Amino acid sequence: MLENRDRRAAVLRIGALFGLAGIGALGDLGLVADALAAAPRKSAAPELLTPAELQLTGVLADLVIPRTDTPGALDVGAHRTVDHLLAVCAEAPARAEFRAGLARVDAVARVGGSGGAKGFTALPAARQVALLQALDSGAAPFGPQDQAFFRQLKGYVAFAYYTSEAGASQELAYLPVPGGFKGDIPVTRATHAWAI
Repeated sequence: MLENRDRRAAVLRIGALFGLAGIGALGDLGLVADALAAAPRKSAAPELLTPAELQLTGVLADLVIPRTDTPGALDVGAHRTVDHLLAVCAEAPARAEFRAGLARVDAVARVGGSGGAKGFTALPAARQVALLQALDSGAAPFGPQDQAFFRQLKGYVAFAYYTSEAGASQELAYLPVPGGFKGDIPVTRATHAWAI
């Protein structure tokens, strides 16, 4: 099993490769940036999800990016940002698919026994991790649609975490102008402009 630090590094790489592709389903990235700027405070009521769905999203986010020597996804309110992004940027079918994925995870946990009627959030940590490993690989009792939901969730969590202040400044190194500013560069007719 990966150490928490290694898992976080793997999630960052995966998020860098696929996270923004998943966010594409949310629509215009400018809209996403505006939505993040207006993201709710930690004490605010959920915007789209029910309180139980928000709690489950928080537990899942915490398992995806746990607290180590830096804050985890739950510490920065990634689950609330996911709720906000879904409410503001996602279309109705994407919202319904996300909520159905949460319901499926909770239903499997209830059938599994050790969580009883309380669902995934009441399971012992080891059982939660085992279910997420099955979910991540699409192994029984989960299928490909469940696996796709979990990949989407991980993309949302990674995006929410690494666009938070703690994720951007404590987990990652933040440099406003990478490479520094060089204002005195000779320009000739052969000088090419930079593509950004």
